[in-house]
Amino acid sequence: MTFVSLAFQSVRARPRSWVVGLLAAGSATLLTLGFAFLAGVEEGTRHSLIESGTGHLQLYHSKSRGVPTVVMDHGDAPELQPLPDFPAIEARLKAVEGVREVVPMEVGWSSVFRGNYLDEKLAVVRAVAREPASASRDARLERLASELEQTLKDVVRDDGRRAEAFSFLGEAEAREDQRALEEVGTPEFWARFRAAPLEVLEYLENRVARQVGEGESTGMEYLASDLEQFPRAFPRFELVSGSLPPPGQRGLLLGQGLYEQSFKIPVAALLDEVQRERKAGATFAQDEALRTRAARCVAELPDLLARLDAERARALVVALSKLLGHDGALDVLLREFLTLTDENFDTRYEQFQRELAPLLPLYRVRPGDTLVVMGTEGAFGRINVPVKVWGTFRFRGLGGDASRVNTLGLMDLVTARFLAGRRITSESEEVRRDVESLGMSQPLVTGDLTLQAAGIVEEEAAPVQPTSPEVPVAKASEAWPEHFTAVEQRGVSVLQAALVLAPDAEPEAVAARIADMAAKEGLPVATVDWSVAGGMLAGGVGIARVVLLAIAALMSLFIVLVSASTLLLLARERVGEVGTMRALGMQRRQVFQVLLTEGLMLGVVGAGMGLALGTAVLLLLVGEGVGIHDESLQFFMGGTVLKPRLTAGSVVGIGVGVLAVVVAAALVPAWRGGKVSPIVAMLKRED
Repeated sequence: MTFVSLAFQSVRARPRSWVVGLLAAGSATLLTLGFAFLAGVEEGTRHSLIESGTGHLQLYHSKSRGVPTVVMDHGDAPELQPLPDFPAIEARLKAVEGVREVVPMEVGWSSVFRGNYLDEKLAVVRAVAREPASASRDARLERLASELEQTLKDVVRDDGRRAEAFSFLGEAEAREDQRALEEVGTPEFWARFRAAPLEVLEYLENRVARQVGEGESTGMEYLASDLEQFPRAFPRFELVSGSLPPPGQRGLLLGQGLYEQSFKIPVAALLDEVQRERKAGATFAQDEALRTRAARCVAELPDLLARLDAERARALVVALSKLLGHDGALDVLLREFLTLTDENFDTRYEQFQRELAPLLPLYRVRPGDTLVVMGTEGAFGRINVPVKVWGTFRFRGLGGDASRVNTLGLMDLVTARFLAGRRITSESEEVRRDVESLGMSQPLVTGDLTLQAAGIVEEEAAPVQPTSPEVPVAKASEAWPEHFTAVEQRGVSVLQAALVLAPDAEPEAVAARIADMAAKEGLPVATVDWSVAGGMLAGGVGIARVVLLAIAALMSLFIVLVSASTLLLLARERVGEVGTMRALGMQRRQVFQVLLTEGLMLGVVGAGMGLALGTAVLLLLVGEGVGIHDESLQFFMGGTVLKPRLTAGSVVGIGVGVLAVVVAAALVPAWRGGKVSPIVAMLKRED
């Protein structure tokens, strides 16, 4: 108790030593806030991943080379083996305490093909042609046919675009397309259109539309699942437009972010980008990138005009004349309207959304359209699967359209299996029967795939018959069946599954129960938690933790250097006092203990004050949380509010860490003070 009393009196008598305590207090305060916010970010990210498709645990085949991920890192999909007899495994898992839902899923990368402007015009005409016959329908179809005829005349005049299209075709195919293009200018062709519009539209799509260009494709990360079960298992899922595919029918839902970024017409998408940048504080006067986007709006006008039919064009002229206060040609009015400045942008953007957007074909794809989704490269090339778009979706409260999880495509498991090129047993049997029906009883490919010597085919090939320009009658393709059974979806070839647990279940305990069950019953299953399945989004939390620990290490080094210097200086000033204590019989060890106790006392008081101050700031200033208005951060915060979490473990760790740093800083001064001999110390005191 004497050491503590001496140390306390010494600290109280020397205010300069309080610097050490203040450093400890400041460090403890900053670390308390830092770790509390990091814990809040980690918890928010965990909730976001769990509630947007990852689940608490991901189940997969234990012999797989890779581990399951739901958020991919712009690489190949993980190498997973299909789970054997998934329905039986699902039944066993639901019997495990704490497991509420077992959601089969699959992830991957694909490309989505979007047609050119002529494809879109043909789609509009096709939609009208499929309406029940009526006078109004026939009148509208006649107007659209006239517009389509004018558009095709423009295609004929566009020699450069046609030459580019023909460069990718063989000579015979190019001649056939050229003949088709010449035919569309004849009265007989349009007479056939009025008699059988759907057949003619398919002919135009197959032979003429590609002469305008090949359209565009955009990358799409997809998540495949049971689309009937998925919304039930993940309540943050919400439909923005359209509907879910009916049970047993293939379909695609586009994330609202993907829909806005990749399927909106360029002019509208660019205006949205400018609006977001201006909300962040950018101006046309100071931001070159903003001026570039505004210039691109004007540059995209030809593309916009090519997508308009006569009805839309007339309505736009009326609306723009009203907004600008004078009449004019459509392209001139649009160019004037899209000449943007800091003074007029807010008004023009609001007018565009209110008056012009309803008159435009705002999106290149709408619910009900069919997209061609291109899968990965396989042995026979890239697999292209047509799939109907049923609507758009988002995960509510997880970052809006800027969030990664809202830029996914959500599809059924059967379509995903088609894209990956995997077949189930029944499909393989069907292929075998088809091969046998053609008289080929031997396997199509032998086991020996080495190159064989070339041979000459003596039989003369049949001559190629000239192709008739008549419009072909399309036959429905059964290559990609639109409907599937429950067995085809869940019964075979399931690669992974999300396990959604009961609210009071501990994921670690459930994972241990599943591992025990798998070991006892010989099931080849394993699990990973959200931190693994979350990919780079979960990895962001780990990076933040490393950065915070690095800051703490630098802070500790600073405290050690400053505290050691301060205490060493004070120890030198107290050499005479140390000599007196030694002359009165105090041993070196006791002097060392007194000086070290001073550092310990400063550390305890400083760390305690810092922890108290940090906790007070969290309780009084942060309260129920910090509002997050930046949508790009909301996913990591678990929503629109970040709730810092201060755990008992963090408090103990920070307190012990700060105290250890201060004590370490006090070791050298205490050791050097204890080494001073009484005679030298007394001489210093006399000086």
